[in-house]
Amino acid sequence: MAIITISRQMGSFGTKIAKSLQDKTGYSFLDKELLEKELVNKYSIPEDQAKRYDEKKPSFWDMFSSDKDRFIYFLKSTMYELARQDNSIVMGRGGHVLFADIPGTLHIKIVAPYELRIKRVKEEFKYNDQLAEQAIKHSDHDRAGFHKYFFHINWDDSQLYDLTINTEHFTVYAAVKLIEDACHSASILEHQIEGDKKLADLCLSQKVYTRIVYAEKMPVYLLKVLTEDGVVTLQGSITTDKDVYRCEKVACEVDGVKKVINELHYMPNPYHL
Repeated sequence: MAIITISRQMGSFGTKIAKSLQDKTGYSFLDKELLEKELVNKYSIPEDQAKRYDEKKPSFWDMFSSDKDRFIYFLKSTMYELARQDNSIVMGRGGHVLFADIPGTLHIKIVAPYELRIKRVKEEFKYNDQLAEQAIKHSDHDRAGFHKYFFHINWDDSQLYDLTINTEHFTVYAAVKLIEDACHSASILEHQIEGDKKLADLCLSQKVYTRIVYAEKMPVYLLKVLTEDGVVTLQGSITTDKDVYRCEKVACEVDGVKKVINELHYMPNPYHL
């Protein structure tokens, strides 16, 4: 399964390049509209929450809400599930971070000089200089804050990407050709089968976590669900002794789980001693 993640600066033509790439390849397009629809319909994330956290740093009060954690968790689940179904172009939403450990995935960043970005935004939205500059600064601030808060990374770190394209000197057509050539390179293709297996394991980990935390509402502290070839390892602590084994039972019932290694440990609540 081929996966291409595309990060872009506003005014860099990143969206045009991604859509042209999708037209050329026929890959599924995982963008804001599709992901929000899945979050609202499948996971019952309120539409206003999906819009509030999408590629934005949470506000001061939102930082104290569990809604943000639920949003990012189910965003991750949705992206993994959709990418597993078909060859995919993942547009923004921290895709280059969420798919960083998937072998055979190509991570692209589309950039352009600041003044050129202002010129393009003015032309596209009929803005004056001041509005165009405000829009770009707001977009850059939101995306940087989103990545720093949710993923603890610097969005501008070049090492997060396999290929950075500056569209000052590349047309949309030329950029698409560069990405296609990179996607078909031997170093990407030879790891895609391994990537398919890794993605399947990540999807299974998400399903087990969802079942334990959100369906069964088990009180597990710092739960980690690690999966390798269908073998699930549970890590974390829980304040009720009997729930250590209940979590294992719940995990075993998830379709696709071959075996559960239970490394959860009982940690009594000190207030109950």
